[in-house]
Amino acid sequence: AILARTPRRLAPSVSGRRPPRAIVEPSELSAMSTGDALKHLLSSKLALLLVCVPLAWILHYVGATPLGHFGANFGAIIPLAWLISEATDQLEGIVGPTIGVLLNSTFGNMVEIILSVQAIRAGLVKVVQASLLGAMLMNLLFVTGCCFVVTGLRSHEVTFNPNAVSYSLGLLGIAMLALLVPSELAVTDEWSAPETRLHLSRFVAVLLGLMYFQWLVFNMCTHSALFNATPPAREYAAQKLADDDSGDEVESSRPRSGRLRPSAAVNIAVGGGDMSSISDDDFEDEEEPKLPGWVSCTILLVATVLVAFHCDWLVESIEPVTKQLHIHEAFVATVLLPMVGNFSEEIAAINIARKDKLDLAMGVAIGSATQIAMLVVPIVVFLGMAMGQPFDLDFEVLQVRLLLASLLVAALCLRDSQANWLKGSMLIVAYLIVASAFWFMCDEEFRSAGAARPITERIKEALPEAAIEAAEAVLSSSLPPAHVV
Repeated sequence: AILARTPRRLAPSVSGRRPPRAIVEPSELSAMSTGDALKHLLSSKLALLLVCVPLAWILHYVGATPLGHFGANFGAIIPLAWLISEATDQLEGIVGPTIGVLLNSTFGNMVEIILSVQAIRAGLVKVVQASLLGAMLMNLLFVTGCCFVVTGLRSHEVTFNPNAVSYSLGLLGIAMLALLVPSELAVTDEWSAPETRLHLSRFVAVLLGLMYFQWLVFNMCTHSALFNATPPAREYAAQKLADDDSGDEVESSRPRSGRLRPSAAVNIAVGGGDMSSISDDDFEDEEEPKLPGWVSCTILLVATVLVAFHCDWLVESIEPVTKQLHIHEAFVATVLLPMVGNFSEEIAAINIARKDKLDLAMGVAIGSATQIAMLVVPIVVFLGMAMGQPFDLDFEVLQVRLLLASLLVAALCLRDSQANWLKGSMLIVAYLIVASAFWFMCDEEFRSAGAARPITERIKEALPEAAIEAAEAVLSSSLPPAHVV
């Protein structure tokens, strides 16, 4: 019954995660074995990392080196984040796209939110800022570049839907402006108080949240056709399949389920609409939910609770690990921590790109960067306010400028809607250049990032040492203030 049903085309998810699965009836779900579904879920290679979960608990209570503690919790969060993503996708296929978007927006970035909360509780505001910015950079440059390389090695050049990409880049530009204003204000306006920048950051966070809500309405309701559009060749092939019902040869070769692969559709269009060569291998099967709703909810609840513990222990081990390995805290926060919550999405995007579904892969990669910038960042700002911690958008100026340069590189590579392996290599190299900057950033500079120094310190740096000594001698004398001036 599932195979015989007419499938629907899946558009890139507006939440930046994997596309929602096709909806099935409860009677169909009950026919599936829960044990077989769990066995299929745990057969993934990422499930092997679940051994790190009990290992991290043992090391926490028995005691271990900071590196072992950090590595065990790092390895445990990756499969737990994958389980949260899988359970959310399963529920999204059951409840439908509208509620599914809300689920994806809530739980899709749960690891990043929990990790940010634990770091804010520990007073590591700069670590949270760097991890969120690093997640945006990783998805925008590295993951998109990997998708381009994988697709480019399989095809000479692939065309993708420019609508979702152009709007996502525009939203990222707004998010970059929201970070640039408070950061530059802290450096250029030496009389501005931290409280003033904090109020500005909260106002900007409200605007970002409203902008993301408008994006969801635009994407799902008013202009959804822009993001569901298919290439002309695929439309032509689909129309030929619908119109040519009288041909016995075509009818016999048409499979019962799935949609035509892009490569097959192009061959049909080039060949003048000849459908005789179409076989079952030229169609893609749509994924169906395999887990009942109560099982998905249980997995989601248990994985979320476990992630909260492991994120807390991971944050505790950051500073000892940086001292033990003599690596800079900026590199750990900007490069390593974003891998924890985005690892499953990175693997998913690359696997989707390998199946010639570049639009969906870019929806995962660039859409995830957009969701972090427009949704997660405002949420963390107000979570900090609720916790009594002054979390603002006063990022390190170098970080914001690197984000600006990265957005410019991505826009230049994506502007013609063509993907190949060289563009992917350029995006990956751009990310490696950015990551190398944080490898060499000193801890003192990272911890004081964005803080405006007093004007007296700037004057001392600008004046010669002899002039400073003379000024101090004058100030320490008994001369009246008028003579000192």
